[in-house]
Amino acid sequence: MKKLIGIFAIALPFICSSQISTSEKEETIQKILEVLEKRYIFPEVADSMVRYVNTFAESGKYDTISTREEFAFQLTTDLQFVSKDLHLKVQFDEQSPKQAEKSENENFTEDEWIRSLMVENNYGIKSKKILDGNIGYLEIPMFGPLNLVADSIRSAIHFIENTDVLILDLRSCRGSLDENTIPFLCSYFFDEPVHLFDFYTRETNSTKQFWTYAWVPGEKYLEKPIYILTSGRTFSGGEELAYDLKHLNRAEIIGEKTKGGANPTDYVRLNRSYSASVPYMRSINPGTNTNWEHIGVQPDIEVKSNMALYTAHVDALSWLYQTTIDENQRIALNKTLKEVEAGKPQFRQIEFKLKGFENAKEVFIAGSFNSWAAKNIPLKKQDGYWTGNVECEPGNVSYQFIVDGRWITDPENPQIVTENGYKHSFLFVK
Repeated sequence: MKKLIGIFAIALPFICSSQISTSEKEETIQKILEVLEKRYIFPEVADSMVRYVNTFAESGKYDTISTREEFAFQLTTDLQFVSKDLHLKVQFDEQSPKQAEKSENENFTEDEWIRSLMVENNYGIKSKKILDGNIGYLEIPMFGPLNLVADSIRSAIHFIENTDVLILDLRSCRGSLDENTIPFLCSYFFDEPVHLFDFYTRETNSTKQFWTYAWVPGEKYLEKPIYILTSGRTFSGGEELAYDLKHLNRAEIIGEKTKGGANPTDYVRLNRSYSASVPYMRSINPGTNTNWEHIGVQPDIEVKSNMALYTAHVDALSWLYQTTIDENQRIALNKTLKEVEAGKPQFRQIEFKLKGFENAKEVFIAGSFNSWAAKNIPLKKQDGYWTGNVECEPGNVSYQFIVDGRWITDPENPQIVTENGYKHSFLFVK
């Protein structure tokens, strides 16, 4: 699966941190710049990145970097500084000797990693519910390869097909691993084929159109309202779905402005120690003739992500109450609406503190309380700490600090939880 229409951390089985030589730095820089010049979606931006990195290399900026992880981080930081492209990354993921023996022309599949990712994310449908008032709810953390997730999507649509309104929760959606999965899902929402989006590829100077399908297995979900929940973490493929349905007037977006990444990537092996995610296509909406790169998808109703589900639920019930003719149903809906409003989420103000890091330029905190949006909650430096108050619902809370772009667990909190292969600091809010 070469096309990564989103960003996912690729955990290969042989990873070892070690010192990096000058020759390896030079080789990696040369290779990534060659790839960018040839394949990066915007050639003029690629030229700027080449000049920028070469200037730093010649000035000796990279000479003091001693570890491979830090070198990958710094290269990514410099490339993103010029391109502002959050899809563009250089990763340290060293191959084992056995892996290195494989043909360089062999497609990157990592079947074991992909299937593990599917299991962790319940094959693309993390949860499905029927909320009070006959409101369907589907939580979608990512869009997997269609051959692996089609049955899961079909089952989810069947589960909610008799509801009156549908809520799609994309607040934690990180992207897509298959360009065909979003068209498949959207096909359940349109009676006739609809032009969703195009992908333009620089290398071939070609454009590929994507439409919904005339037929999908099972019943379609037609002429019923759809709400999409977003956060500052919603990225790439999640943004594609939100942007397309918004501009087709098929869904209302509730939540926060999304992260802003619209350039699908390809996995490129640079050498034994490094790989890169290189944007080589760009998404084009046939209605707007543009996309959400750098700017994100703007919600129709803007609220904090932790209030998005409640807001959508109330709005959906209010719409049903206003449009329902049957008086008995109106009475029942009004009762349900009042009950939901009475159960409005309640939050605790929790102070988070990170000691030290006096020379850091910026520190943020992200966690389960804000759908892991990286730059939504800045901390302030005060008396040797970086501090800030965060609204948290009572219950389990996982979090990390982001110090000048580096994610770290809380050095003062020994409680750690592992989620989707990542270690996070953990606390329980009463």
